[in-house]
Amino acid sequence: MLYILHISDLHRSSAEPFNNDAVLAALLSDSTRYRLETPPIPRIDAIIVSGDIIQGLPIRDGAEDASLWKSELSEQYDVAYDFLCKLTDRYLGGDRSKIVIVPGNHDICWNTAFRSMAPVKSEEVKNGVFKVLSETGSLYRWSWSDLTTYKIVDPVAYSCRLDSYWTFVEKFYDGVELVRPIDRSAGYNLFEIADGRIIVAAFDSIAGNDCFSFSGDFAQDAVARCALELHDLNRVHDLRMAVWHHSIDGPPNRQDYMDVSRIHEMIGHGFRVGLHGHQHRAAAAAHYIHLPESQAMAVISAGSLCAGARELPRGVDRQYNVIALGDDLSSACLTVRQMTEGGHFARKNDGRFAADGSIDLSWERPLDHAGRPPDTDQLRLRQAIECAETLFAAGDPDGALNALNDVKFSPFTYQRSLALKLATASDKPERILSIIESPNNVDELVQFVMACIRTRRIELAEKSLSLPLASELSSALRNDIENRIETFRALNS
Repeated sequence: MLYILHISDLHRSSAEPFNNDAVLAALLSDSTRYRLETPPIPRIDAIIVSGDIIQGLPIRDGAEDASLWKSELSEQYDVAYDFLCKLTDRYLGGDRSKIVIVPGNHDICWNTAFRSMAPVKSEEVKNGVFKVLSETGSLYRWSWSDLTTYKIVDPVAYSCRLDSYWTFVEKFYDGVELVRPIDRSAGYNLFEIADGRIIVAAFDSIAGNDCFSFSGDFAQDAVARCALELHDLNRVHDLRMAVWHHSIDGPPNRQDYMDVSRIHEMIGHGFRVGLHGHQHRAAAAAHYIHLPESQAMAVISAGSLCAGARELPRGVDRQYNVIALGDDLSSACLTVRQMTEGGHFARKNDGRFAADGSIDLSWERPLDHAGRPPDTDQLRLRQAIECAETLFAAGDPDGALNALNDVKFSPFTYQRSLALKLATASDKPERILSIIESPNNVDELVQFVMACIRTRRIELAEKSLSLPLASELSSALRNDIENRIETFRALNS
């Protein structure tokens, strides 16, 4: 099984400080507990952080020096950077490629957004404020605090409202090998976990979100562009997972959630698991569309890891999730951990979930063109072989051999004979030995013995000549091999 630590809403309330050491100590103590529970959670393989990395700042006086609040934001991100680095070190051995981060509404700099706007004269919205506010991509905003309509008059400045967040993210992933480099303008980033079996699309659900506009949304066509990139990436994945920040439902008097049609769009493009935060409480549900067959996505929300009591729903304390994905990546068990007495985490058992704080989820994997679940292992093998053949034909036997690094070289298979051909062309006797291990025919025996001699494993070469398979060697070939061994011994005596 694959175990994912899903945390969200790391913003800290100044009224209820929860510093990095306290968070880490509580998480690590709980990890000891859930290793002993039934079923146990033995380890963490990846970490998902679904937004709201910092608390952010309120709108400040327009005359105040911008460098002051930018410095305060930087300090908050320094705390988050320290926490996530230590978390990665503790759980993932420092491998930052296995942690996925997305922004949330708290990561938006309200001061930057506000300074890109100007009040609007009444005649400019004479056809109605609601009409201009509801237009797709509207530049207009309504402020309830001063009952004023504002307009984004400097779109370039407005687009910089996440600069502090992206500076933090680029610093965190500096030097880390990802599917592609972090792109702050794409609307999503891509990560691979579980040795490449899972592709994670990390969407920014903050398009148009600012100090006056609270609803969540993706950048226009972000899901479509992501689907096209995954198609062109030409890699085989067993599971497509999406991560964003905003919740997809909420009470009538609030407008800070995301349209559920985004979920339906992702389902149609093969995403089967979605993780988010924002609502400050754990939840899980299946969402369906029919195309024409029924397709579903398991949508999982994480509670807030660090928020204070004033920011949490009634009856809910700080929370986080551990998600155990089944080996076939078509099922999961979500376990919710909630803070209890003394600042410790334990199983959540408030009625929304089973007594052990868990819920089981499942989904059908997307079908291939023949209407069958795809054999991803065979697809990966075929892809690796095609890549190796292309590189070898282009005169790059080393690169071709590297393309087969994750392939199993079972006896009497084409990939085994191809790998031996490439290792010979690359003059890599050590690789020949690792591919063959135990010869299955005369040709492999000869290659194996010659590689033993070249790598000074004379005893192994002589032992190989005593195998039953060696009786099939011609006298001339056997004499040649034995002479090579005697020559080696003479030169090294």
